[in-house]
Amino acid sequence: MMRIRFGHFNIRDLTVRKLLEPEHPQVLSASAIIKKLRPDVLSINEIEARQEAPQLFLENFLQRSDAPLYYPYHYMGPTNSGMPTGLPQPFDLKGFGLFEGQYGIALFSRFPMLKEGIRSFEGFPWRSLPGDLSCLDERAGEVHESFPLFSTNLLDVPLNIDGRSVHAVLLHASIPVRGLLNRERNGDQLNFLNEYISGRALPDMEPFKAVEPFVVIGDLNADPEKGAGIREAIRRLLSNPALSGLVPPGPTFLEGGGVESPPLDTEGFSLRLDYILPSHDFVVMEQGVFRPEDADWWKLARLASDHFFVYVDCLLA
Repeated sequence: MMRIRFGHFNIRDLTVRKLLEPEHPQVLSASAIIKKLRPDVLSINEIEARQEAPQLFLENFLQRSDAPLYYPYHYMGPTNSGMPTGLPQPFDLKGFGLFEGQYGIALFSRFPMLKEGIRSFEGFPWRSLPGDLSCLDERAGEVHESFPLFSTNLLDVPLNIDGRSVHAVLLHASIPVRGLLNRERNGDQLNFLNEYISGRALPDMEPFKAVEPFVVIGDLNADPEKGAGIREAIRRLLSNPALSGLVPPGPTFLEGGGVESPPLDTEGFSLRLDYILPSHDFVVMEQGVFRPEDADWWKLARLASDHFFVYVDCLLA
């Protein structure tokens, strides 16, 4: 059996402007952490959704200096962030963003990607989610029929791992605060994800092949025990029998970070938001959240992001 390390990092506002600066302190810090943990498959959230962004990240950071890290395959998915709709407020943007493409999703892999099989759901209308699955209830009429469910996107990227098709199901869910219906939108994105990995049919889309191994990866912006999200939605997802039952072993988000002189705050407002959820096709060997005790590494972690790097080591049975 092959041991595989899946990694995920929400790197705060990873713009192309930063990626064009090979000495940018925040991106150097994030890169050092990734090169220390060395995942075989890496999900990045909050990377600007421009096609040159993954290659810039590789060439200017991951492949440089000590212990270079090479990913021969990468994919930059479309995102709804900052995309205008032509609708009145609060539905004037498909997803929050100060500019188009601000909060994208990218995947890096040592394994080939089956690009002809990639699925993207940025256009799935929120109101197409069946009412018995939705958190909207009587408020559904407030959402325009064309308004998308996903503020960023949900992506299904199949990988060829040891001759088998393994799906990386990627989601950066809406933050459930600071806007009308954001809490419900987050809950419904998790409900969609739960139905999708269960192989159930949803309107106007082909069901997922749930017989194939998969891993859900991303910042789901929901903690099953605290925070502003709809806890039933994240708990329902985590208890899906298709999954191996993992929950992050510690908080993955700590308020603040992403600044050049971060405070050594190890408590603060912390939540479990970032997940790597393998299907039961995998044997889980180890999982972790990189919250280092060493002061120098802690400073790098806080400079890199307000989120921490998470990883899971699996055997593909």
